[in-house]
Amino acid sequence: MHREESAQLATCCDCGTSVAVGPDRAYAFGAESVLCWDCALRRGGRWDDEEDRWSQPPRVDDLPVEESEPS
Repeated sequence: MHREESAQLATCCDCGTSVAVGPDRAYAFGAESVLCWDCALRRGGRWDDEEDRWSQPPRVDDLPVEESEPS
């Protein structure tokens, strides 16, 4: 795996699976928090294929939000 590829991997805040940010459909929230596709759908998210976006975001209020480090 190339260094650039590994830098784009994130961990789903709900189930802990690895998510390839960009190629995988995932729900990003906060500065660096992500839900995988399955968890986002299970938490009530709805994806609109025509608009290529989440028409209804999943519930994330009970999950920790990762904030970026201050520079």
